[in-house]
Amino acid sequence: MEAREPAAAAAPSLGGPVEVDPKECALLVTGCQHGVLDSLPDADNLVLKINAAIDIVRLHGGHIVFARMAFDDLDFRFTPTTNCEFSALAREGRFRDRTPESAVHQAAAVKPTDVMVRTTRLGAFSTTDLDEQLTNLGVTTLIVAGAHTSGTVLSTVREAADRDYRLIILSDCCADPDTENHRFLMTRIFPRQAEITTATELYLSLAADKADRQRNSATGHTAHAG
Repeated sequence: MEAREPAAAAAPSLGGPVEVDPKECALLVTGCQHGVLDSLPDADNLVLKINAAIDIVRLHGGHIVFARMAFDDLDFRFTPTTNCEFSALAREGRFRDRTPESAVHQAAAVKPTDVMVRTTRLGAFSTTDLDEQLTNLGVTTLIVAGAHTSGTVLSTVREAADRDYRLIILSDCCADPDTENHRFLMTRIFPRQAEITTATELYLSLAADKADRQRNSATGHTAHAG
């Protein structure tokens, strides 16, 4: 009798309702910059989807954070040669700060009140004070969007999970040059540490939460009047 290969585990489904307190959440947009997005076939559409998510979170009182990777002269000078990826970037002078390559995409819905951090590694936390800023804002839940899924998104999710944030990833607001890498991370890796949903499901969840709070407030006023 031939040995059978073990059946593959069922992949978690993408999308689904999530319960979110907007006062305790921040939408973290990472890698939304020209040097990253240029490698994507449909970058403009991704930016439109991210902007829609930004509008949703803003509408309900959540915080918006942008993390962009950029290097100054000192960063280039002291990039360790042991880091294969970043030593190559340093040699080529890639993602130099204050250049179009490292700037946040001009179509991104950035406001002066948004949190903006400059990173010198893929993750949004290890080379910034983002954790401190989020703590001061009372943020306990991070909603993650951006590119690449296998780069800045993956590193940021890992770092945030180690800092005990609740994580929600918007699968339709992330992208990767390798669509198979994107699918594999969203279905097999990220669900271990995060809830996977879409911008539409996020909107429905926040709208339902807002309606519940308004209904409870109205009920309280009625009871008080009685």
